[in-house]
Amino acid sequence: MKQKFLLLILTALLVSCKDSPKQETNSTKPKNTNQEAKNTVSKVADSSKTAVYFIKSKKTAATNELRKYITEKIESVESVDFTGDKVPDYICKTTIDTLGIGNEYWISSEYKTIKKVKYYGDGFSYRWFINLDHDPEPEMFVANGDEDGADYTIMDQNLVSGKDSILLYINPVLIENQKKYWGYPWDIQNIIARKNGSNIELFCSLNHQIIRDGNEESDPEFQKQMPVLFFTGHHTQESGKMGIKDEKWLSLQEIIKQSKR
Repeated sequence: MKQKFLLLILTALLVSCKDSPKQETNSTKPKNTNQEAKNTVSKVADSSKTAVYFIKSKKTAATNELRKYITEKIESVESVDFTGDKVPDYICKTTIDTLGIGNEYWISSEYKTIKKVKYYGDGFSYRWFINLDHDPEPEMFVANGDEDGADYTIMDQNLVSGKDSILLYINPVLIENQKKYWGYPWDIQNIIARKNGSNIELFCSLNHQIIRDGNEESDPEFQKQMPVLFFTGHHTQESGKMGIKDEKWLSLQEIIKQSKR
């Protein structure tokens, strides 16, 4: 009797084991959400020994020579080598008129007028200088706009004609603490660039999902896209997802070539 009872128990156990579902042994490995950020930081860190930075202007007082040279009332003066001869030049703004418009004189260190352009009292205007090609004069990174939107451009100087031309519309993005933020001009500290042989390369991306929806140029006629250029700085506003991928180092000429329609 005992043997039959034990046999029944063993049979029941075997049936139970056979019918029970098998447990998954191959678990899916969780994605490393920080890996992309680490890769970006690694690429930037690799360039630290050859980093190239903005040439920044400095506020200065108007000299007697400038006051004699410019007959209008001078409102402010910046000192910066915009001609590339290693000697500081001057950018002088005159007092704005009743329409909110003033003149901006670009004066060389030899006291010659290189450019004379209008500037406006409303909105904002930021500019930085950096030599990105083999010409002596530096290019400019310019941010012009207002509360409704802004244009971010790389501009080429023509010291003969005194007229600047747009080389590239870009999307500025800050990298701070392994995270990416929209690069408002007041948040930008410097550009992420490096010297590679005789070329200057910019840390950039031509693969992103940034949509420009403000009152600015969103579809340049000579570009099929606006590439991302990366900057250092401190963000003051949070940013949504930008879908930036494939960060790389490219020269300005190569970025223009790959962005061209």
